[in-house]
Amino acid sequence: MTTIDRQVVGYLKDAHALQQHVQAALSEMLTTAANEPEMCGPLGHYAERSRSHTRAIEERLRAHGAGPSIVRDAGMLFAAVAEGGLGRSRRDPVGKHMRDAYVAVHLQIAAGEMLRRVAERAGDLETVRAAAAMCDDAQLMSRALSDRWDLAVDMSLRQHGVTDVPPPPNAS
Repeated sequence: MTTIDRQVVGYLKDAHALQQHVQAALSEMLTTAANEPEMCGPLGHYAERSRSHTRAIEERLRAHGAGPSIVRDAGMLFAAVAEGGLGRSRRDPVGKHMRDAYVAVHLQIAAGEMLRRVAERAGDLETVRAAAAMCDDAQLMSRALSDRWDLAVDMSLRQHGVTDVPPPPNAS
């Protein structure tokens, strides 16, 4: 295996571990937003797409004669579970889960961009396609989350019993 192929495999392993984290963050957000169809719809669709990306990454790892990094995956899952457990005890789980989902999606974009660019240089077009699809979906999810910040604030306020709040200043 060449040095650049090892780099591709390393970025594939990183992307796989991050996918595990993203899936856990999405699960927490879906649980928190279970009664909000406007939030659950895009999150549910993205969770499906994220599972598809995980399978594609696993296929690319196999094509390179490698597998996911148990250590990286375990670390990401541990972090996600710890965050989720803390989320249940937080005073504002909706706001924190929204923030965490937004950050996770942007980490996914960064990991996908690095993977795509290294795979391009290695001439691995299948990995380029898998990474580009992951980035495209993460960009769409980033916009969907950005469009729902006010909804997250409303959900958070309702969670704390605040019901008499005026709409956001820019709402028409």
